Amino acid sequence: MGFLLQENNRNGSRHDVMGLMSNLSDGKMTFVGIVEDISANGIRISQVPANFDDTAELCYSIVNGPWDDFAVALKPKWVKLTNRGMYKMIGFEIDNPSKDWDAFIEGVKQNSDPFGIPMLESEIAA
Repeated sequence: MGFLLQENNRNGSRHDVMGLMSNLSDGKMTFVGIVEDISANGIRISQVPANFDDTAELCYSIVNGPWDDFAVALKPKWVKLTNRGMYKMIGFEIDNPSKDWDAFIEGVKQNSDPFGIPMLESEIAA
């Protein structure tokens, strides 16, 4: 899947985030990537090393959030090479997202500073 497919075609509303990391597995190896945006049914991850197998039918990620980590199954939908081919930005569909994922998105939407960094309620009140 080394080509760009409908990069901006996501059903759910996207929420840009900063500071979220992903441990991403293609079934053979695990890589670290940066979560760029999230939605109820999708996630965009950048800085994924070029040797990540984006042709895998199903991938797995642990998204490291500020309060919890979430394990999600992902289906690659589009791929864009970045940094002169050293990295990939990949749009994934979340396979069967849980209600916990929905709660995580709501938390990010409600508790973020102007730059999109998730914050705790106590930090917002300060």
